Amino acid sequence: MEFSQFPCGENAEFIVVKEQKSVPTPKVILEATGESDIDSYIRLKQIDAQIQQHQDKIDTLSVKMNKIIAALVNQSDAQLNNLSGAKKDIAIANQMTNASQRFTVLIEREQHDIDRLVSEKKHLKENQNSDVKSTQTPQSKGIDSFIRLQTIKREMQRHQAKINTYQINMNQQISALEDEVSEQPTNITDATYDDSLSRKMEAVTSKYHTLIDVEQRQIDRLHSEMISLQ
Repeated sequence: MEFSQFPCGENAEFIVVKEQKSVPTPKVILEATGESDIDSYIRLKQIDAQIQQHQDKIDTLSVKMNKIIAALVNQSDAQLNNLSGAKKDIAIANQMTNASQRFTVLIEREQHDIDRLVSEKKHLKENQNSDVKSTQTPQSKGIDSFIRLQTIKREMQRHQAKINTYQINMNQQISALEDEVSEQPTNITDATYDDSLSRKMEAVTSKYHTLIDVEQRQIDRLHSEMISLQ
């Protein structure tokens, strides 16, 4: 209704005026399209990048550990067959064990960070999926799940192949050390060498245990994701 100091004309008619809707602000648009979904998407991308960074650190630490232990093995092989050399060999074996333990701690720290990020990623995805289920058709969901499942299976096979290679290498190195033990006669020098060989076995086993555990943790994460998709 409009009020005026001038009266309406004789032919005046009622006019219905539609209410003008205000243009929504950018913030309102974001809220309408799901601002929390956008935040979740950005965070998921950040998590993937951080997981990759930790995995790259694990790979770098694994390479360094292998190089250091391999260099110590070469030093050990160069020792003379006498008591002085045998004592030096024990010191080298201890260094191998210490190096393996040191890198295991560093790798475990990275693994812990990855586990934490994977847990956060799973929580975000569960919240996202609950919202997407209402809009995504069963057919499109099935296609997405199938593609991801195939990718997971290939990744699991790759990690399992690395585990198999590590196990073969470990068995070969342990067998070589066992052969050295059996060839040693019984005297004080060779008894000292036997001690160093035993410690080398522990170092080799510890090293490959760490490397295998890295791959197994990857398989476990993929297997958990696969179960959630099925």
